[in-house]
Amino acid sequence: MTKRQQFDLKEKKSPRQARSKATVGAIIQASAQLLEEEGYAALTTNGVAERAGVSIGSVYEYFPGKEAIVAAVATQLVEVSLQKMQAALLSVEDMDFEPAMRSWIYSLYAVSRDQHRLLKVLLFQVPFIHKVPAVEGLRTELFRLALVGASKTREHLFITPSRESLYLITTMTGSTLLQLAIMPPPGLQVEAIIDELAHKMVQWLHELRDSPPPG
Repeated sequence: MTKRQQFDLKEKKSPRQARSKATVGAIIQASAQLLEEEGYAALTTNGVAERAGVSIGSVYEYFPGKEAIVAAVATQLVEVSLQKMQAALLSVEDMDFEPAMRSWIYSLYAVSRDQHRLLKVLLFQVPFIHKVPAVEGLRTELFRLALVGASKTREHLFITPSRESLYLITTMTGSTLLQLAIMPPPGLQVEAIIDELAHKMVQWLHELRDSPPPG
């Protein structure tokens, strides 16, 4: 039996001063660009240093290797995406429920679409992507956002979706939108698919309202 490969995904230290933060930011940005252009296998610390305009010593001052750099890229992508999702959720607070659902789903799709090239590399080429803590915790964060959205459901439909229903809604919506962003189906209109998804979600919630409680 072969021993499972171990990856060092932690930064050596966190930057504290503005200059060091700028250096780490440049390293992460350069790595994201190279991942999109050349893929994970071709990524090297020397290439990152050259693209970032820093010395190789500066790279190794903060990261033990390319795996930790890629983990930082993934972490930043998750954090920025969650911030955009939170902002999108706040932006529909004053809308009627069905338009709000449609706008919310479009916003989620836009988050994935804008980063679809990087997402494709991270998901299909990086062997340890699901071991990155931010990626591991993404489902929990999405569920938390779904719980926030459920408060609007209570306002407009007078129902409280079960945690199981919210899990299904979150998982099905997230998986569908990610698939649309990184591998759009040929011959089908993305806008029409998103409209149908939003309609189905609203329909499902109406059915939950009208269904008698279990047991």
